[in-house]
Order: sequence, then C-alpha cells, then structure tokens
Amino acid sequence: MAILGVTANISGSTFTPIDCVVVSYDSNTFINENNFTESKLDDYNMKYVEAVNNSNLLNLIQFFNASEEIYAMETARNYLTSKKIKVIIAIPVDFSELLIWGYPGLIECISDSSDFQKIQENLNAVYDSIKIFVNQNNLTPQFEVSGFEEFSIPEGYSFKYNYNMVLVLSFMVIGVGMVSTILIIVQEKPIARLLLTPVKRAEILSAKYITYTSILIIQDLSLVVCALAFGLYVVGSLFDLFLALFILGFTGLAIGIFISTLSKTKTQANQLFFATFLVLILLSGIFIPIDAMPIYLQIIAYALPLSHISAASKSCVIINMV
Repeated sequence: MAILGVTANISGSTFTPIDCVVVSYDSNTFINENNFTESKLDDYNMKYVEAVNNSNLLNLIQFFNASEEIYAMETARNYLTSKKIKVIIAIPVDFSELLIWGYPGLIECISDSSDFQKIQENLNAVYDSIKIFVNQNNLTPQFEVSGFEEFSIPEGYSFKYNYNMVLVLSFMVIGVGMVSTILIIVQEKPIARLLLTPVKRAEILSAKYITYTSILIIQDLSLVVCALAFGLYVVGSLFDLFLALFILGFTGLAIGIFISTLSKTKTQANQLFFATFLVLILLSGIFIPIDAMPIYLQIIAYALPLSHISAASKSCVIINMV
C-alpha cells in the first residue's frame, strides 16, 4: 500500500511538463534490532524516481539524496521560490522499508502556490507519477490532501481573502485613478486659462499631477491599512506592496489624463474610460492566463500595466517573490 500525503504549498488540454525535484530521505539499509545485522532492502525510492522520469506530465530537474546532501531540502525550496520548479516531491525516511513490510509509505508534495489556478495541474502531474509507480510495483495507492502548507498563509488567516484582495486592490487603485482624471481637461478647460494667464502649461499639468498624486498616496495607504485590519497577510514586504499599488495608481492617473485629452465631451470621456478599463481587465492575465492568449494579444497584454502590477501585488501578498 502506498499513501500520497500532499502537502500543498498553498498551488486536460495541451500540457507542459511540470518542472520538479525529488528529495529522498529514504534508506534501503535495514538494521535488525535483535542481532544488529545489516541487510539491503528493495530500493523503492529509486523506483519512484524512475516513475517520475516515465511520466509525461513531470520534468525531473534534479534528484537529491538528503542522506548525502544535508541542505537538499533547503536547495529545493530555493528552487521553488525562485520559480525554477513548480513542485517538490519528498520521499521520507523508511519509505522502502514500510512498503516491503506491507505498511503505508508516504510521499509528500509541496506545490508552488503563486498561481492558485495551476495548483490542481501540479497535483495531477504528481498523481500521474504515483499511478505509474504503483502499477509497476503492484501497490494500492491512497491519496490524502493536507492543508498545512510550508509557504502558505499561517493559521488564523484566509488564503481566499488574500487571493481576492490581490484582484480587488488592483482594480480599485487603477479604476479610481482613471476616474479621478478623465474629466479634468474636458470639464475644467485648462487650455483656455493658459491663453489668459502667464502660467506655463507644464506648471498647470505639474500642479494637477502633484495634487492627484497626494490623493493617491492617501488612498493607497488607506487601502493597505484597511486590508491589514481585516486580516490581509502580507508574505513579502509591505513597502513593496504599497509601491506596486502606487505605481499602478499613478499609471491610472496618466491614462485618465490621456483619455481626457482625447475626449471632446464628458460622455465621450466616460465611454472611453469604460472601454479602456474593460481592455485592461481582460488582458491583465487575472481571469485569462496570458500564455493562453494568441501571440498578438500576449504582446498587447505585456505592454499594459495591470498585467505586471497585478503579478507584483500577488507576489507580495501570496508568495514573497519581489
């Protein structure tokens, strides 16, 4: 019997093999407690590594023997946080011995949690390797999913709340920034004032930027403080999160001023705002993965600010990658 204990790190169609490493703490040496004789057991951990290599859904980057490399798991975790791999598969002590004597063996899986939508794909790939392993060795698998993640949200916090706040904060900041400035030229007509006063055009625009930037700073601080007060857990740097939101909001101000410059009426400015905001959301990569889009849409998506800032906010809140 083999039991798969999935310790998820939080994380159908054309499938790209999932990059992974295998860390083995198993030993195929058995010491008899009665006479202290040493005997060799069937090395099941290498048979599982062979199953990983035979799986079309997994791409084995490296195999670590933790009995020889004491920093094996630390190295594997560094690979995970630096995005070199998506999954760590750990084979615990006495894995081979337990299987030989008919007891449950355990295989632990630590999945990348930075992309919540791909966690199931990572687990499916590990399940495939388990299926190959048990078929080759006449074992009966049992799957157990455990929610105590190594790099996840601590007890007392909600991962769903964290993940949803990434979406809400991004939409609110860029949306409010655009709404604040889409009418500043159409409504106030600063060009006419420029003709009547000695004030330079750059000075008026700079004054508007300074004013709305000050409002933006207060807005971002308020959003972050309120989110923290209601249970937001920031894995990365709090300053990095604020900086990402500030850059996104400033971009929203610039887009709003650009829309106001192009528009001749308030109605036209409002219509351009909704059209632009809809495009930004659809091509942000939040709802539709950018990699799944056609090439020409990927080029446009990567040129838009929301696709980058949303990823930066996610890395601050969900997994420390900034």
